[in-house]
Amino acid sequence: METEWLRTFIVAAKTENFRETAEQLFITQSTVSKHIQHLEKELQTTLFERQGKHVKLNHIGAHFLQHAEKMLVTIDEGLQNTVSFLNGYTSQLTIGVAPQIANSTLPVIIHTFQQQNPSIQLTIELLRSNEIGEAVYAGKVDIGLSKLTSTRDIHTVLLAQEPLHLIAPISKRVTDAHTLLQQETILTHEYAPYWQDIQQVLQQFPSYKSMQINQTEVIKNFVKHGLGIAFLPKSVIEAESHQQLLHSFSVQEFSHIVSSTYFLAKYVSADIEAFLAICQSVYKGLALD
Repeated sequence: METEWLRTFIVAAKTENFRETAEQLFITQSTVSKHIQHLEKELQTTLFERQGKHVKLNHIGAHFLQHAEKMLVTIDEGLQNTVSFLNGYTSQLTIGVAPQIANSTLPVIIHTFQQQNPSIQLTIELLRSNEIGEAVYAGKVDIGLSKLTSTRDIHTVLLAQEPLHLIAPISKRVTDAHTLLQQETILTHEYAPYWQDIQQVLQQFPSYKSMQINQTEVIKNFVKHGLGIAFLPKSVIEAESHQQLLHSFSVQEFSHIVSSTYFLAKYVSADIEAFLAICQSVYKGLALD
């Protein structure tokens, strides 16, 4: 049984259209028909009901589809693992990471880890913080770097609790922070766990207005262009602050609010412990800056 027969069958089973299957796989329609015929001959049964030019998956085809997909996943994983082995990798880790972390500390973590562990292949999956714990528990990722803990019984390590800074355009750096809070639009993030605490303090500023933007990088870009202000953790704004692209304020009323970062794992192996050690080192260095 050829792998390409399985690939063709899976697409054909889902589209129930040999022409569309040919277009998706960049092969001819006659090749699609031949692959299906070869597969049916191998299995000694038909997989589709044919009515003129129209095809429809029959009950045997529907049953086989589940097995074909599993077979193809196993084959692809085997090929990928072999290629990784030939390239010098002896193991691999999949990291589920929140975008806010991916755009701040993750590059340093990955760079340091790869220098010290060149034989471990890393795969990065971008997920929302409220999705990461479940992905770790389900085994979809080996490690989670999240702004939230999980309700699941998994290994959890607090990596950092960072102070929040009020960021504003460089052009507003001489403006008083309290004035900014009453005059400027506060850009918010629905998935930031500290936002509710910020809202409670903002009651002291009854005239404040806000705009929801669920992407940290977009929030920073809006602030740079003078479209508002925002509360963000130190690690997220560090590069822009050093480059003087953004100005940050420490506001006393909000000093008790922190942004937490968590390391999540269902199992603890030597590779996972090595990755945790790098994460702890990077966040410790950030705290000392």
